[in-house]
Amino acid sequence: MFDFDGTLTDFVASDLQALSHLHRHAGVETPLDTFIEASVDAIMSFHGRVEQGSSNPLLMHLERLQATFAHCGAEWREEYVAVYRDQLVTSCAPSVGAVKLLRALQPHFKLGLLTNAYDGKEQRARLEWSGLDRYFSVVVVSGEVGIFKPDPQIFHHTLDLLGVEPHEALYVGDSPSHDVEGAVAAGMSAVLIRRGPAHPRAFLTVSTLNEILSLCSAEMTAT
Repeated sequence: MFDFDGTLTDFVASDLQALSHLHRHAGVETPLDTFIEASVDAIMSFHGRVEQGSSNPLLMHLERLQATFAHCGAEWREEYVAVYRDQLVTSCAPSVGAVKLLRALQPHFKLGLLTNAYDGKEQRARLEWSGLDRYFSVVVVSGEVGIFKPDPQIFHHTLDLLGVEPHEALYVGDSPSHDVEGAVAAGMSAVLIRRGPAHPRAFLTVSTLNEILSLCSAEMTAT
């Protein structure tokens, strides 16, 4: 089982492309770096409100972008949400090594995707655009279920759809708190992708997807 953003794709890169495109499209006079900094502050604030139950998760782009434009003193138009969203979808591309890894694993394992996104329709569009959807027999978007990582229930839900027991499954993600802690709490093993020290609860900590491919290739060859 895999996480999506930050693991199989680079959401930050897509987000920056979409924000840069919107900055140009809207003719915002505030410098781009200031515009992006304001948008980062706005999204962090939004996530906090969602956790407190005071904001609707599906209004993420609207509230974030409105706050960004207000901070920059720029004129706001409702159409900007679609401008940003369209670019966010079309800038979604696989991370280095993602296609090779999934292509190598698919003949040997059941593959599932569990992503913590709020908007299922948008996330599935991003997944399809990336071309990675073809490798997964099960795709679960937390926003569609109403349960979010690290809650073990969302991992169990995905496992049930795959027909796999927790001890038979491995989860690959980039978040120590959402991916590793959630998977371990659900009875799974976890692989953490990060550049830095190993995580004490992760079965394995690697810096790239290619490292996983090398290990899997060696294992499949041995068996």
